[in-house]
Amino acid sequence: MQSKRWGLVFFVLGIFSMHVPVTLSFVWALAGIPLAYPLPVNEGPLFILSGYGLPIGAVLMVIGGLIYGRKPKEVIK
Repeated sequence: MQSKRWGLVFFVLGIFSMHVPVTLSFVWALAGIPLAYPLPVNEGPLFILSGYGLPIGAVLMVIGGLIYGRKPKEVIK
């Protein structure tokens, strides 16, 4: 049961890091707001990691699915 919970946690984190920025930027563009949040400065770790949000979210969703779908080992009697 513990592995299913961790699987869901990873999956939700993946959804959050993948879909929330894309959805929010689309909604703000639809509303006519040109830039929803300021871009990070062109240096530092946040700028380097800013392009990896979508791939990290996809990897977290796959890992969560693999953990959630894992079956316990059968005991040989």
